[in-house]
Amino acid sequence: MRNVTRTSTPKSLASNSVEWTNELINEIGKKGSFDKVDDSYKNKYRQEDIKEALARMYNNHCCYCESIIGKDYATYGRIEHLKPRSIFPQNCYEWNNLHWACEVCNTSYKRTQWDAINPILDPCKDMISAHLVFDKSTGRYDEDKSSSRGKTTIKHAGLNRDGLAAARQSKLLELAMHYKEYKRNGNEKRFIDYYNVVKEDFDYPSVFEAFLEEIHID
Repeated sequence: MRNVTRTSTPKSLASNSVEWTNELINEIGKKGSFDKVDDSYKNKYRQEDIKEALARMYNNHCCYCESIIGKDYATYGRIEHLKPRSIFPQNCYEWNNLHWACEVCNTSYKRTQWDAINPILDPCKDMISAHLVFDKSTGRYDEDKSSSRGKTTIKHAGLNRDGLAAARQSKLLELAMHYKEYKRNGNEKRFIDYYNVVKEDFDYPSVFEAFLEEIHID
């Protein structure tokens, strides 16, 4: 998991968010609960310009596991509500609450989980490195200095699920092997320059960043 910069509000959301929110809140009042409201009032955020904006914002990586959306492990992209819309309907159409997640993280792990005291980290607002520490020896994340929000994030997003941790560790081993080849030929700087350019083309860019941070060239 890593930080990204929030982009400008997509046109469809900027033009309609207030109206859509009011309609949703009114329907909840009529029906008595969010679950009883028709999907047509709850799913208006599924606009192409919103999806495209979120995909660009995350370079088409999942906001949680950093897998590339549409490739292998992360098959489908989902618009993720950091604050679940069923609990916070007033934030259903708030741009700052929308993120881009893979189907696994969105539907199998995060779902509607919410810890009001120690909420999950926001990649656009919170300094991720202040709460999460990546263990390069295991491919797993630990909460930094017993960060309660870091602990919530690891749990709610399933950041340490076995297959994911193993995939990150495998990527680190692959990088180490490539680096040895470059170093053998005296091309350490070329290795760094190359992977700094192409890391966004791979799953788990943070893994590349963590590996590159360990390489020192005089």
